[in-house]
Amino acid sequence: MEEEQSFRIVIAEDSPTQREYLRYILEKHGYAVSAATDGRQALDLVGEVGPDLVISDVIMPVMNGYDLCRAIKSDPASQHIPVILLTALSDTKDVALALQSGADNFITKPYNEEYLVLRIRQILAPERALRMKDWMQTPVPVSFDGEVYQISSDKGQIFEFLLTAYQVAIMKNQEAIRAEERLKVSYENLSALNQIISLCNTILSLDELLESTLQKILDIFDFEFGALYLINEERTCANLRHHVETIPVEGAYLDLIQTLELGLPPNREVLLNGVPAFFAIDQKVYYEEREKIIFKELGAKAYALIPVKYGSEVLGVLALISQNEHEFSKMETGTLESVGCEVGSAVQKALLQERVETANEEMSLFLDIMTHDINNVITCSMGYADLLEDELTGPQHEFVQKIRTSFDQTIEIIGNVSAIRRLREKRATLVPVDLDAVIRNQISRFPEIPFTYPGTGVMVRADDLIGQVFTNLIGNSNKFAGEGVAITIGVEEQDGVVEVTVADNGPGIPDDQKALVFDRFQKGTTSKSGKGLGLFITRTLVEGYGGTIRAADRKDGRQGAAILFTLQKFL
Repeated sequence: MEEEQSFRIVIAEDSPTQREYLRYILEKHGYAVSAATDGRQALDLVGEVGPDLVISDVIMPVMNGYDLCRAIKSDPASQHIPVILLTALSDTKDVALALQSGADNFITKPYNEEYLVLRIRQILAPERALRMKDWMQTPVPVSFDGEVYQISSDKGQIFEFLLTAYQVAIMKNQEAIRAEERLKVSYENLSALNQIISLCNTILSLDELLESTLQKILDIFDFEFGALYLINEERTCANLRHHVETIPVEGAYLDLIQTLELGLPPNREVLLNGVPAFFAIDQKVYYEEREKIIFKELGAKAYALIPVKYGSEVLGVLALISQNEHEFSKMETGTLESVGCEVGSAVQKALLQERVETANEEMSLFLDIMTHDINNVITCSMGYADLLEDELTGPQHEFVQKIRTSFDQTIEIIGNVSAIRRLREKRATLVPVDLDAVIRNQISRFPEIPFTYPGTGVMVRADDLIGQVFTNLIGNSNKFAGEGVAITIGVEEQDGVVEVTVADNGPGIPDDQKALVFDRFQKGTTSKSGKGLGLFITRTLVEGYGGTIRAADRKDGRQGAAILFTLQKFL
């Protein structure tokens, strides 16, 4: 910075921060500075120092800037000292008050260093100091905006004020235009980020998510090639997971971009420390020979590496290439870094979902194998039980019957587990189902039980699991009603709703248990064995079909339990 001629300047500023900032600027440019905290101290310094210039804030305690300026200009010993007032210029009256006080010029807050020093040089210029001032002996009254101001400044001074005011207006207008442009860019970047956030929040597979997100990034930020790499489990390199191109790329070149080594620049900072990197290809950058070949093939002029992060963990990197020059403004780089975080959250969620689906598939396979093997063992064991039952009598015969009962319970448990698994996996689309065919098929599975069922011709909305509802209800009645069980099934239609009743002649359900029997693992108060899953599964199925279910007593007044549930009629 050039040293200025050793001028003495008195500054008056009540704000310690702004006072020291102003002192710093002036001393940096070689001016000798004396500082005061109010107008009265500044006036005393003017008498002591005899400065070449006074710079004063307007709003101060004890004596404000206008009063300080009038005091300086009214004293023959100091009236030649130029005064610059610092004002926020929040009102047009500020200029008139500055002129009335005799100020030589004003500077608006906030000011930049370059503009402040330029103003000071103009005020202290030799040609201005030599200029004769035509001071008016009698101030001239000037009316403005309902106020009358006494102006004694000369024509040159008034002209300088007008030029300064005009310059300030231009500067503020330019700043407003720049602010509007910044706001527009901010809005565009925010809009772009919101579009990508919306994509990241959709329910898509990882590859579908990356396809859509990468395409959106290329469209918004004007890139022609984008690729997403994920760090391997050993954290030795990042492997290509997906790429999108708007320019043709030969397969041979795609083979070159399958991995990014973590230890090579500029990958190291991005993948290990999560620091984004932005390059103009025509400038000196540290990339490998492989990248040089790729950049040449793609005609790349800009290259960006954006860490894909979940929290502080780096999952991978977004590599973006453009055939156009990119300035990579602070706004754009900040938005791209935010995009990397949003993509990282979506990738983490998708990866977890993939792991859950893989675990579910493995669990389903294990259950299938286990169910198949157990059923084979039960079938074989039931065959031996049949042979023993024919050969044994007395207590031994009863033991065989208990073994058969245990096998039946095991089969029921396996069936319930399989039903729950199907419920958890996914529900099929509801379709028209012939209710009569379902009921008759279930009745045929229990040939030892006498049924009363008049039949029905209604079609209901359900899926292929509806048979499990009747299997569980009939099995439950068979278990708890005891020997001589008889079951009645009734179907009634009303206003598009079908009500089904499954009633038995057993001991019934106590009133305090009626609301609980459908809860998971809820057992009854009898000595009969039961895991409580059958009725829970039944309720889950019925509610999934859009119906309701409840336990009650038989409608005909006879002893026994009745389960009533509704289904939606297919119209």
